[in-house]
Amino acid sequence: MRREWLEYLQRLDWNTPMILALASGAVGSVITLAWISARDARERKRQRRDTALELALSLESYARTCRTMMHKAAWAASEPVGPMSEASKGASIPVFAYPDKLQWHVLSRKVISELREYPATVYAAREYVEAFREFGEPIDVCGQVEYECAKAAMAALALARSTRRRHGAATWKPGAKDSAMERELSDFIANAEEKRKASLERRTEPTVGRRADAQPFNQALSA
Repeated sequence: MRREWLEYLQRLDWNTPMILALASGAVGSVITLAWISARDARERKRQRRDTALELALSLESYARTCRTMMHKAAWAASEPVGPMSEASKGASIPVFAYPDKLQWHVLSRKVISELREYPATVYAAREYVEAFREFGEPIDVCGQVEYECAKAAMAALALARSTRRRHGAATWKPGAKDSAMERELSDFIANAEEKRKASLERRTEPTVGRRADAQPFNQALSA
């Protein structure tokens, strides 16, 4: 059957008007489909770039909001405080949400998953601080707010940078006020973690000392 079709095609006169019209139509269809495909690809790329830019801008704006809250928390911690300090009540991790009506469908599922995890991380940090507020001193609450805000801001900037890079959006060019923000946040987190480590070591030293003092007493009893 295949050989018969080949013989038939060989007998055809390719210079006939009908054959030329069919060939011309086929070529035109291929060119039209290729043009439509290229146009759709350019449109999807533009949509991804615009969506990525909107996402990055919202994350960078949230990082600035977190830094502002860090200043408020530091100010609240420096004020004379009592058990029900109004200044410390105003110190909390800001709420975060992406802009409405984003074209999420133009992004890959992996990218969407990574971006969607960030608001959940912020929510968990907010819940932790509010639980800490119920039992901690106001000055400790303010310190915790500063620390969690710094971590949330750093994570937002890192996610915004990767989102811009993946989808060809313009690189973030912070203004004069934000030029050193990432370095300031990094230094603050490092210093805070160093202080936490030193505080934990001071708390464990008396316990270790008491255990060492108790050994001779236990040995005397066993004797």
